[in-house]
Amino acid sequence: MEYNITYRKKNKGWQYIISRKENGKWKQVKSKQGFRTKSESKPFAEKALKELKDSENLNQELNGLTFEKFKDMYLAHIKLHMQDNTVKLYNMALNHFKPLYNMEMSEITTIHIQNCIDSMTKKDLSYGTIKTYKNRITAIFNSAQIKYNILSKSPAVNLEIKSKKEPSKKKALTEFELKDLISKTKNLKYKVIFSLAGMCGLRIGEILGLKWNKIDFINNTITIDIQWKNIDYKTVGFGPLKTQNSYRTIPLPPYVRSLLSEWQKSNPIDISQRIIVYKCISGLTVMLRNYTKKIGYDLSIHEFRHTYATSLIARNIDFKTVAKLMGHDVEQTMKTYSHVTDEMLNNATNIINNIF
Repeated sequence: MEYNITYRKKNKGWQYIISRKENGKWKQVKSKQGFRTKSESKPFAEKALKELKDSENLNQELNGLTFEKFKDMYLAHIKLHMQDNTVKLYNMALNHFKPLYNMEMSEITTIHIQNCIDSMTKKDLSYGTIKTYKNRITAIFNSAQIKYNILSKSPAVNLEIKSKKEPSKKKALTEFELKDLISKTKNLKYKVIFSLAGMCGLRIGEILGLKWNKIDFINNTITIDIQWKNIDYKTVGFGPLKTQNSYRTIPLPPYVRSLLSEWQKSNPIDISQRIIVYKCISGLTVMLRNYTKKIGYDLSIHEFRHTYATSLIARNIDFKTVAKLMGHDVEQTMKTYSHVTDEMLNNATNIINNIF
């Protein structure tokens, strides 16, 4: 395609005109005026020309595609290789971008997306939630540009989240509180779950995927090499762990060992060899949260794991070892657990008093 740029004075300023040769005739396709000088208009004209040429190389089969149709196509693809929870996160995020649905992909600008984000702020969504939703919409537009070649440039750039970032609300029990909570738990199954999470640092999926043959009662260790997870929208079952670091063998504390022995004697072993047999992960998570509220502690099952890590660090176990026990990498562990707890501060106070 052949293009031409011309400049002319207009209304006490300068205007650039971009023309394209179609069927042997020149046709004006873009113009802009209001520049003080000809030299001032040139970089704008050249940028506009580049955008026009880039648009020629876009996927013409998907030309005119609306955002709603593209997001449906995008979600259909990610369902093939992403976990069910990830797909749900995308759907939740996209509910906040409905003003874009009927717009053509090429018509959407940064300000359109920013307006959606600002609307979330006005609805008092948390900083973390808005950030997650921003990342989702950015991934979709990046895919439109890079993978599907629908856009020459993604409009999901320079987006701002104006709500204040909130401090982490993760709870961590003291060692006394953890033992008190478990002692008040009369349901033996829940007692086993709470101890595996709070005294061994297992994730809920790792607890539900744990088999009896992974408990070494002789050497007092637990081997974690599988988890119970959502396979797709309708199926749950055994699956690989979250990351390579998640594969680990950890110590089995005496108290947890005793609980597991009691649980094993009082319950017939399931055909799957699972220690805790429960199908729905989210359903169990809600029931556990409700149970802790009834006995005076309001925390999620994942916060038992948080308690485990904090207790280890408070006892001066180094971050590298804690990371290995948690199934993290060192950087992630330091970032998440480098806060100073009251227990750590008290320990430091006692040491300082003894030194000086």
